[in-house]
Amino acid sequence: MVNTTEKEIFYLTQEGYDAKVEKLKELRSELYEEIPEKLKSAKSHEGDIRENKEFMFLREQQDRVQAEVNRLEELLDKAEIIDESEIRSDMVSIGTSVILQPAEGDGPETFILVSPAEVSLEKNKISIESPVGKALMGHHQGEEVVVETPAGDRRYRILGIGE
Repeated sequence: MVNTTEKEIFYLTQEGYDAKVEKLKELRSELYEEIPEKLKSAKSHEGDIRENKEFMFLREQQDRVQAEVNRLEELLDKAEIIDESEIRSDMVSIGTSVILQPAEGDGPETFILVSPAEVSLEKNKISIESPVGKALMGHHQGEEVVVETPAGDRRYRILGIGE
């Protein structure tokens, strides 16, 4: 019998990995220290526990935090840190910073291509699996790419690639 189960890998930059580890540490503190203390306090109030809204809310919060802890633990277990020395600066790949000039619209925009687990729109980190990410992968500076979107095709010129 052949084992067909392969470990799913999540590629993360060192910065992304460290951020996930720190978030997991915070969530564990909340789950194992803060919430139990609040539950203890809420439980001490008189009356039927099933009618104690504070207690019920805290139990739901505990379940949500536990689910997030489980998700992060699984992600970190399957994480592979991208070797930054292997990030190419001549071709768009995971971990690269890309300066794009839209054919129509505003001035240039800079994005960093990351795995879906590391996406952060506030930091302009977009997924390699997003429409823009997929369209950019493997291209070089000076090339024009077409991104298929629900609103129609958009054209971009790659002005620069960096780490």
